Amino acid sequence: MRFPTLMLSVLLPSSALLAAVPAADQAAMKAKIMEETKIIAVMDVEGPSTSFKDDGDTNTLEVVFLSKRSDGPSRVSPDGEVVFLYKASDELQSELIGKAFDLRAARVMGGS
Repeated sequence: MRFPTLMLSVLLPSSALLAAVPAADQAAMKAKIMEETKIIAVMDVEGPSTSFKDDGDTNTLEVVFLSKRSDGPSRVSPDGEVVFLYKASDELQSELIGKAFDLRAARVMGGS
């Protein structure tokens, strides 16, 4: 996994989770959130990934690189604050990061 590829994948489109909101509003909100979000790579996590605590900052997206299969599959946390990657392809990385930003945009547009 290359970090530049990971950063580039943030810019790639993903499926929209905000079907009830006009596409232009969705895209504008997602773009705004992407511009404001800092991406932090986290490696060498101690303990199981299920016990990982995010930094609590909604202006960061933590990308946690998992080293053991037992830490679970590549996935996005339900709140879109953390992306866990275990030997993920560039395509899967892009999809998961896009999903994280979709979740964040849905939260903002939903008023939560």
